[in-house]
Amino acid sequence: TIGRMLSAGLRKALGFLVLAIIGRCVKDRFTKAHVAGIQKLILDTMLPCIIFKALCSIRFNVSLFIWPLLGTGLLVWNFCYAYIYTRIALGKTPAGRTALFELATTAPGLSAMVFIKEFIGEEAAGKAALFDLPAKMYMIFIMPKLLSYATENDLKKNDIARPLETNQPFKSFFTILSDPLNVSIIAGLIMTATGTPLNSLSFIADAVSTLAAAQTPVLFVLLGMKLKLSGVAPAICIGLLFLRHAAAYAFFSLIFLFQPFESLDDITTILLLTQAAVSVFGWSQMSKAVDSGISGYNPDLAFDIVGFSMPITMTLQTVACLVEDRSTLHSNIALLAPFFTFFFGGALLFSIRSQLKSFCSSSHSHSS
Repeated sequence: TIGRMLSAGLRKALGFLVLAIIGRCVKDRFTKAHVAGIQKLILDTMLPCIIFKALCSIRFNVSLFIWPLLGTGLLVWNFCYAYIYTRIALGKTPAGRTALFELATTAPGLSAMVFIKEFIGEEAAGKAALFDLPAKMYMIFIMPKLLSYATENDLKKNDIARPLETNQPFKSFFTILSDPLNVSIIAGLIMTATGTPLNSLSFIADAVSTLAAAQTPVLFVLLGMKLKLSGVAPAICIGLLFLRHAAAYAFFSLIFLFQPFESLDDITTILLLTQAAVSVFGWSQMSKAVDSGISGYNPDLAFDIVGFSMPITMTLQTVACLVEDRSTLHSNIALLAPFFTFFFGGALLFSIRSQLKSFCSSSHSHSS
C-alpha cells in the first residue's frame, strides 16, 4: 500500500498538507470572528500546554553542554542576519520589524523532531531538545521585551516608547497570572526545578498532552484558512524564508568545517535543526504584544511567514532524510546550499522590488 511505501516523516509532511487543504476548502464557511476565535483557542489553551510539556521534559547533562551552546549560536546568528536582510528588503517598517522577529525564531519540535526520531533515534531527539532550549527561553523571556522596545517610536532618539509602569505590584502580579501562557511557563519551570516528571500528574498530564497534540492539526487547518496565496505577500515570504535558510546553511557550514562531532548522526541532527521552520510561538508573542497596545507589527504577516515556512522546511527535511550517503549530503549542503538559497531568495525579492514599497505602506496602515 501507499502508506507502507512512505517513511514516517514523509507521511507526517503529507498529512500536514492535507490538513491545510481541508482548511482551504472550508474557509468560506468561517467568518473573521470565527477564525479569530480559533486563533484565541490555540493561543490560550493549546500553546500553553505545548510550552508546559516542553519545559517539563528538560533534563540537562553537563556532558551535553555543546548542544544548547550551538542552539544559542544559531539563535544569535539568525537574528543578526535577519536584521540585515529584512532592513534591506523591507526597511524600518512594521513589515520589516515583523519579519525580523518572526524569521529569527525556530520550531524544531514541530518541523524537525519527527524526522530526527524516525531517521536518527531517541538519543538524538534528546540532544535536539537541548539545542532548542535557548530558542524557547528567548521567545518566552526576551522576545516580549524586545518587541516592546523595537517599535516605531524607538526610531526616534528622544521619543522612546516604554511599557506602562504601574505602582500596583499586586495588580501587575495578578495580571501576569491571568495569562494562561504565563501560568504554563511558571508551572513548567517549577516542574523542571523540582525534577517532577509530567507523567506524575496522572490525569492532568493526560489532559495537557491531549491539548498539546491538538495544536498541530488545528494550526494547519487554520493555516489553510488564513494563508494568502494572492498578491505579492507569498513571494515576499518565500524570498525572505530562503534568505533565512541561506543564513542557517552558512551556520551549518561553519559547524561542518570545524567538525565538533565525530558522528554522522550528530551532524545530520544539526542539519535537520538548522532547517527547522519558524515558530508559531513567535507569532503568538507578537499577537499578544499588539493586543496589549504595542504598535508597529503585523501579526498577519508573521502568520503568513509561518504558513509558508512549514512546506519549505518539510520538503528540505524529507529530501535530507531520504539521501543514503550522508557524508556526501553534508559536504554538498555545506558547500552549495548557502549560495543557492541566497541566490534564489535574493533574486525573488529583487524581481518584485517595485512592489515592496507599496506592500510596506499597506502593512504600515494595517499595524496602526
